[in-house]
Amino acid sequence: MSERQTYFQPLSPRETEIAWKGMGRDFKRIDAWHEAGQEAYDVASGSVLDVVDALTEPFQASHQLGYLLHTAVDHLHALKMLLADAKAQHTFAPYTLIRGAIEAASAALWLLRDDAPQEVALRAMKLEYMNLRDETRATRAVDATAQHNEIQRDLLQQVLTRNDMTIRGGKDKITATEMVQTADSDFRVPNAYLTWQMCSAAAHGRPWVKQVLTLFEVHDDDGLSKTLSGQLSSNQMALALALRTACDILEKARTVRSSSAP
Repeated sequence: MSERQTYFQPLSPRETEIAWKGMGRDFKRIDAWHEAGQEAYDVASGSVLDVVDALTEPFQASHQLGYLLHTAVDHLHALKMLLADAKAQHTFAPYTLIRGAIEAASAALWLLRDDAPQEVALRAMKLEYMNLRDETRATRAVDATAQHNEIQRDLLQQVLTRNDMTIRGGKDKITATEMVQTADSDFRVPNAYLTWQMCSAAAHGRPWVKQVLTLFEVHDDDGLSKTLSGQLSSNQMALALALRTACDILEKARTVRSSSAP
């Protein structure tokens, strides 16, 4: 079978059924996380996160974690509403939501990669530094003379000084790639990095990924023409696998977070 013919193979009814059943199970997980809300992020006295919160006061790391986990759930719940409730199946848009969930949940895992409070606190401060830097860049897009949020910057420096920590600006830059690789390698979530790469490609319109994430129904193909008439549609199996990976990363992040704040 040629590459051309392989790309045009549709999913069988059985494959489609399996894909939707798998997504249905993940939708139930997403609904449960959404209903749990912020109540799932309490911190017990004397726990690792309680110690980290004291180190990072007033930038409590537990609040940062709650924000990341909420962001991941929010993206996945929006996807669930789109697919299950509105029954709207777009070609590439679902992968932008999955990508956002993967990045937020992976950031939470990166933050909790070590159980030593000092290390967690330093990572939390690096994320706060990134947030302050990004805020300044966004503000300067409106006002080129805008400066850092001096109040937040001073508070951040106080926390660093109090804990004998140093952030070296560009040398300590953290990327989404590093965070997602943490989910893949350190926490053994299968295909986390590959799934994120494919979702990122879908979000940025990279053509290479269409052969993995989409199906193409040919309306008229003589086997020779370079231009084909047809319809590009979502590959439900690829979507189900990507959603499963995102949910697994988020579940791992919630589990690790809970073990740090029993």
